[in-house]
Amino acid sequence: MHPEADDRDEERGRALKRDIFAITQLRMAGALDAMMKYFAADVVVHYRCTKEGLFLPGELHGVDAFRENIRLTDAAYEPLGFEVLDILAQGDTGVVRWRNSWRCRGTGRVATLDMAHFLRWRNGSIVEVFEYLDYHGWGATADEARLDK
Repeated sequence: MHPEADDRDEERGRALKRDIFAITQLRMAGALDAMMKYFAADVVVHYRCTKEGLFLPGELHGVDAFRENIRLTDAAYEPLGFEVLDILAQGDTGVVRWRNSWRCRGTGRVATLDMAHFLRWRNGSIVEVFEYLDYHGWGATADEARLDK
């Protein structure tokens, strides 16, 4: 056993958890330039679910494509509130499970989504993201789940 190595791994995990929480805050605040500083220029973003209205399952390549995707989302949907449910981090991987509420700018309709993002780091930057969404919030009980009340 190497206690020093265990301590370094534990501190690295805490640092990743802080970064993951900061990314969620920046995302919902619309601070895209600050958020993108966490991502490598060649980041690959995998969407593994149907995205409501705007985007289909697939992949984005590069930080510019990722930023544009978020810009398009924010043009159509206003972020209202969020809560982080779980953050796990170990080695160079992390995951965040969180809930967020959005208002459709065209209709005023508000929905709450559960999301999970799996992240992989290399040399201090995120190089790969897997996004999963649960659209339960688009249903009849969406108003009860709202985080902006």
